[in-house]
Order: sequence, then C-alpha cells, then structure tokens
Amino acid sequence: MLLLAGLSGTAPAYAACTAAPGCGGTPPPSPTPTDTDVKPTDSVPPPSSGPTVSASPDATTSPVSGPPTVGGSFTLGSGAPLAGSTVQLTAVDSVPADGTFVTPVVVGTATTAANGTWSFTLPATLPASLQTLADANGGVLALEANVNGTAPDGTVLTGSDYVDAGVASGSATTDGSVAARQEIPDTVQIHPDVSTTAVTPTNTGDGTPADQDSGDTAADNTNLPAWQSADGTSTAAYNPDVVNGVNYATVSPSVANCTVKNRVVGTSVQYTTVGEGHAFYDTTAAFEYNNTLSSTWGVAVSVDGKVWSVKGKISRKSSTGHATGFTGKGPYWAQQFRVPIQYEDYDHELLCPNGRIVHNYSIIPVKYMVPAGQPVSAFGSDVRKYDGPTAYGRSVASHRAVLPNSSYYSVISGTSITYSLAVKVFNVELSLDTDFSSTHFQKISAGNGRYEHDIWGGKGPVYSNPGVLYSD
Repeated sequence: MLLLAGLSGTAPAYAACTAAPGCGGTPPPSPTPTDTDVKPTDSVPPPSSGPTVSASPDATTSPVSGPPTVGGSFTLGSGAPLAGSTVQLTAVDSVPADGTFVTPVVVGTATTAANGTWSFTLPATLPASLQTLADANGGVLALEANVNGTAPDGTVLTGSDYVDAGVASGSATTDGSVAARQEIPDTVQIHPDVSTTAVTPTNTGDGTPADQDSGDTAADNTNLPAWQSADGTSTAAYNPDVVNGVNYATVSPSVANCTVKNRVVGTSVQYTTVGEGHAFYDTTAAFEYNNTLSSTWGVAVSVDGKVWSVKGKISRKSSTGHATGFTGKGPYWAQQFRVPIQYEDYDHELLCPNGRIVHNYSIIPVKYMVPAGQPVSAFGSDVRKYDGPTAYGRSVASHRAVLPNSSYYSVISGTSITYSLAVKVFNVELSLDTDFSSTHFQKISAGNGRYEHDIWGGKGPVYSNPGVLYSD
C-alpha cells in the first residue's frame, strides 16, 4: 500500500551546499560512533517536497495473452530504408558452447516493408525444442534477426538485430515475458562483410573482481558510442561502409539467402554491474539479485571482429535458484554491485550463392557463472557522490519522497536505469538494464535520526519505475 502526502516543488533548506561533508560531490567520511546523527543541514528539518511513503507498492505481474510479435527496422548504411529483404529469425540459445559449427534453429522469416520495418508473430504453440529454450530463460525466447544480400560486385552486406519474444502468457506469465513484450524495436544498419578468415577474439580472462571493475558509471542512461574500437573507446572516424576505398552506404543489395552457421569462438567470465545501493544519513541499504540473470544486455556486433557496435538487446531471465546481494550497508554508504556473468563470442559464417564465405561476430551474455576460487558477487565503484543534499537539490521534484523513521522502501517492479558501461568483455564495453521483481530489489531503510529522510528516483517517481533509489 502506498500513502501519499501533499506535494510541493520546494527543495529543503539544506539542499544548498555548505561546508558539511558530502558537499560538492565529495563522498562524506563514514561516521564514527559519536556522530551518527550528523546529516548536513542549516536549519530544522524542512517540509516535505514529495509524498510520504510507508511501504513499497505491491509487485504484480499482469498476465499477457496470445503469441508474441517481434519486429524492428533495417536500413542501408546511409540510413535509407532496406526494402524487400528477407529477415531470418533464429534461436540464439541453440548454439552449443563446444566450438563446433551448427546451423541455428530457424524460428521463421519476415520481409522488410518499403520503410524497412519488419515484424513476425510467433506461432501459438512452439516446437518442443524452442519451448524448452524459452522455459530455461524465464519465458523469453532470445532471437537473432539477420538480413543479408550481395552488392553488384559480389560483396556481401549483412545486418543483425537481437530481439526477445515473451512467450510465457496467461497464468504462466512471467516478469520477463511482460518486459520482453514492452521492448522498443531497434533500427539496425547493414554493412559490407568481407572478413574471409575467422578472427580469434582476445580473451580478457576470468580474473578477479578487482581486475574487472568497469569504473564509476553514473546511472543516467548515457548511450554508448555508435562504434567502439577494440579497447572500448569511441571510434568516430571508423566507417564500416568503406572497404578498399569503395563506399557501400547507398548500395541496395540483391537478396542472397546465404546459409548461416554459428559457433562459439571465445568464452569469458566478467563481473558485471547489475545494480547499486544508496544509504545517506542514518539509512541502510539492501540489494538482492535473485532469479539469476534478470537483466537485459546490449549486444555487441562486428563485421570484422575488431571494431564493434552495440545494437539490439538480449534478456537473461532464467530462474536457476541462485541468489546473491547485500543488506544492512550504511550509513553514508553507496556502491555498485556486480555479479560474475559468462559471455560468449559467436562467429557467424555465411556461405552465399556466389560462393563467397564471410564471417561476422557477436558477443552474447549466457549465464551466471562463478569462476573457481572467486566470490559469488562483488562490490564495484563508490557512488556516494550521487547522494546527499547537493544531489537532492538537482533531482526532479516529482521524483522525491519522504521516508518516515523506522520504515523502509523498495524498488520491486520496473526497470533500472541503464548502466552504459556495465562490463568490458573481449575488450568491448556492454550496457545493461536490471529488471526488478518481488524477489529482485533495491531497498532502503530509515533509522530514528532527528532529521528528515528524503529519497528520490533516478528515473521516475519512487512509486512508478524509479530506477535507482538515491538518499539524503
């Protein structure tokens, strides 16, 4: 149940930065046993600037009905629509990890319209093999949508998108299935593919968490660069449409219907940022990552295995019984939280009617996997600078709320703000969204201090898909 009080847009008096710890974005020191009630303030507790919350809203999963429809849009490198091309949909998880080439399971095909868009409605009853894959992924079938064709000179042009089909419906509806049906379609460009020799990726190894920290990533939905170099930095000068001085950006390819085979050429486990906890003043923070891999990743794709673009998304929402997290952290504490995820580098081999064999690549998250002798989870960057009176003063007034003494509030539904640099794997930086549910949450609890406890959502109001809960 959610209780609301009066609203006003006035920031509290202590929102102005003073010389107190925590001003100017500098993380305050951890309080000593004698200064546990030292919230920065220059007056008595201010009036509320948001609703008073006394409990988290109920987490419910609204049933969905009927088979899911997936879709997207393909364009030329110039951005002009790619019309009349065949889109082949294959099951991502049908590729084994033993390194052998296999023909992926074809789910169906579609044809791009005059404006480049395409859509495909899955059958009401899936083949048993596909249903098994969806069940193992929390009711979500991960699909690759691929188009390919040939230029007049025989050059192969390809494009790949990744989409989620929420197949669980009716009484079997899952949080993952609902989220998949709400995903916004992507627009993906096609580019020339002239890589005739398979590239072996640089494996960054299964190191310790300290070696794999992606750094301080503000949860502000910042987009990754359109293209990255091998070290993850932006490659603004890179033009994937130019090959040997020829620009294929405006070339409309003929339908080629190349035969595709896939294999896994590299595997790496990396500690990946999936959330964070915030506890300013006398609050404490908790975070639980349950129903393992309840997150959505940006997928990296490449036509040469060296320079990458992050396009499309793939969800991992399997319920394998794993749970990890933290509780009781604080006060004056805020850190990111990471879990070890196994990633695979896929080599897609295309055999086209003109006899050309080319390769392109993608990096896919697979599962929660703890490296031998390493922790089941780890803390990442210190993010205390996003809490406190200065950050509160910059927050959106409608996102704020007051947390009464001795009460708590949790984010238990909706989607977290995107971590644009959640992990670096095979020297490529990937983004991630974390989905919350009744067993997968961020929680903040208030003590009995004499000052008001204020919280706010980084993405929206605390009672409506707030993303990260910040604290003052």
